[in-house]
Amino acid sequence: MTDATSQRAKLDPEFVHVLRHTDADVMREDFRHALQSLVKVRTKEVIAIKPNLCSPFPEHTGATTALWMIEETVNYVRKKRGRPIICEAPSHIHDYQQVLELTGAGELYDRLDVEHVDARTDCIPLRPLKYDSYEGPVYHVNHAALGADGIICLPKMKTHNRTGVTLSIKGLMGLLSVPDRHNFHRRGVENDVVELFRRLRERIRGTFIDGVVAMEGHGPTQGKPVNMNVIVAGTDMLAADAVAAQIMGFDSEEVEHLRKAGEAGLGNRKRDWQMSPADLPLPMRPFERAREDNGLRTQLITIPPVSKALRMLGMGVTGRTKPVLVGDATPNACDCEKSCPTGAIAPDHRIDVRRCTGCGLCVHTCAQSVVRAEGALHKWSRIARELTGM
Repeated sequence: MTDATSQRAKLDPEFVHVLRHTDADVMREDFRHALQSLVKVRTKEVIAIKPNLCSPFPEHTGATTALWMIEETVNYVRKKRGRPIICEAPSHIHDYQQVLELTGAGELYDRLDVEHVDARTDCIPLRPLKYDSYEGPVYHVNHAALGADGIICLPKMKTHNRTGVTLSIKGLMGLLSVPDRHNFHRRGVENDVVELFRRLRERIRGTFIDGVVAMEGHGPTQGKPVNMNVIVAGTDMLAADAVAAQIMGFDSEEVEHLRKAGEAGLGNRKRDWQMSPADLPLPMRPFERAREDNGLRTQLITIPPVSKALRMLGMGVTGRTKPVLVGDATPNACDCEKSCPTGAIAPDHRIDVRRCTGCGLCVHTCAQSVVRAEGALHKWSRIARELTGM
């Protein structure tokens, strides 16, 4: 941490803080300062770091947490002589190692030599709190997260097809076992998410919502990236989520799990915010909403054998809609090659579907309009070829 950071006045934990910068270095410096101001770490404490790595899509797709935020958080915990451990898992249809490889997180963890766990494994019961009825639901949460002295959350600013938005509170599902994730989705998510938050709330030291590249449209994985250049930081997770939702054009009253958490007294949905730099207004942009999920797909993919088969076959990537070339492209005439996070597009626009993750960036950015999303018939023919090798 630089001397300039340590000499600045600390941020007031009674507020939600919105960091807004277009300069990456300045944003990084402000993020370090926010960590120092809002998160207390004592010597020898174990701190679980919970990013959002729900899918195998790199950070500039808007789907996953910026790797530099994970790196800065690990370094901060170590500077305070604590021991960081990264606890996160992709959704139940994705393979953990594939996500680490395609997001670049695996390479980062190796470079930092930091401990990390697939939070879907080695889970232990999180029972009702001592003053609750013993008949309450029992959730199974990763033992490293439950055993840590505190949790720092690094969620994404995204839309969601079931809950409207996925920010800090919804992101806690990433600490659950696969069967619990199945049950959450089958029951509708909102009530369980609020109850999980209530039980974990005292363990959370701070939350820092990554909206540098956010996602609008059909989130949490199939939406479009949008450059917001903001990070929403706070010690009150509900308050931070409410401010982030407002930035996205949502009223916290219309987001069911935020409303229910507020009614349960789990935070202040109307907490004031402060901007950094101080002379900027709160950035607000009406995000394109996700298409509402009718629940049928969820019912199918949360059947345990189906869920396991999807993971084993790599269907989280193989089964995605991928781009196809629909016309003659002039080489190097647009930025499709540069925009592809996995290098699946050649300068002449030839597409390597085995390297393509289906993030859709090239479809949104092709200046020549020669890249389109594949049709359903083409998609299922391709999937059959990939799975059979024929």
